[in-house]
Amino acid sequence: MEYRTQLESLMTLSADAIAQACAGERINSLVTQCYDEYLELRELAEEARDGATSERFDFFMQEASAWRDTARVLREMNAELQGTSVRQARSA
Repeated sequence: MEYRTQLESLMTLSADAIAQACAGERINSLVTQCYDEYLELRELAEEARDGATSERFDFFMQEASAWRDTARVLREMNAELQGTSVRQARSA
């Protein structure tokens, strides 16, 4: 599956952010954003675990998982872009 499709299916980033990432722009800041969201949602999940409803816990864990997966896709994109630029530099 292509990176754009993966990012769109996760439904975490805006269309503009996805376009920027696919252009190789802002990837590191987007990864940071993903981790911030992930950590916040995990914290909310832990708070919800102490409550009476498991639906809230499940919701927050699902959202946290989507942000974690988004960070993984962005890191893969970045690694591929870095590998491409290294190969291009070597062939020059």
